Amino acid sequence: MIKLRDVKTKEPFTLSEEGIIITDKLAELINAKVGDMITVTTADDIEKEIKVVGITENYISHYVYMSKALYQQVFGENYHTNVLLIQDNNLNEEQEEAVMQEMVAQNEVLTVTLTTTTMKTLDDTMSSLNYVVVVLIVSAGLLAFVVLYNLSNINIGERIRELATIKVLGFYDREVYDYVTRETVILTIIGIVLGLVAGYFLNFYILGTCEINILRFEKVIHPISYLYATLITLVFSIIVNIVTYFALKKIDMIGSLKSVE
Repeated sequence: MIKLRDVKTKEPFTLSEEGIIITDKLAELINAKVGDMITVTTADDIEKEIKVVGITENYISHYVYMSKALYQQVFGENYHTNVLLIQDNNLNEEQEEAVMQEMVAQNEVLTVTLTTTTMKTLDDTMSSLNYVVVVLIVSAGLLAFVVLYNLSNINIGERIRELATIKVLGFYDREVYDYVTRETVILTIIGIVLGLVAGYFLNFYILGTCEINILRFEKVIHPISYLYATLITLVFSIIVNIVTYFALKKIDMIGSLKSVE
């Protein structure tokens, strides 16, 4: 039911009498490392210093894991179970509800918490967050389009006499288009490379900001995300270049050469 494994190597941990294993977010909050001594306080306000022998991967809440023998050795009392973790055999929601009601009806049971309920709540929360992510992606895409389009317009506007001159000299529309858009393509490629690198660090910063004390996000960017980001930027760049092509065809060579700078 509980898998203890190292955050980096993913190697499994086993409980021993040498010390305790704590969750990674807890270790981050209290600035604890493997080999450190930390103070553990029980519900009866008994404080004991115990050595940390491992930091396990965990995403929700904080936990301290120790063996039964270590507990009895440190606190000098017999271990008494006050919480039971029970795994059902693929029960549906109605069956789980019936089992929960039956357990709560017993005097020995104070409360029952269903993992499926917690998971459903988290799934609903993440689904709501997905809408925010979609809005951010669309907004970023539109921003990229606007920036590329404005840069192209500014580029053409400031070089209108130069472009008109090379058209007068006999350059074909396709050659003029290649002459202008070659710079845009190079800048787009540089922007994609720099953006992907900056996005990697920005992802860590944003997720670290969104985290609360009892929650940890997995800071991982899948390769497909880099591919999507690259393709979206390229699509917008192609659209802008198509618009630029028709704008270049409409350049009035005589009027542009007569204009006073």
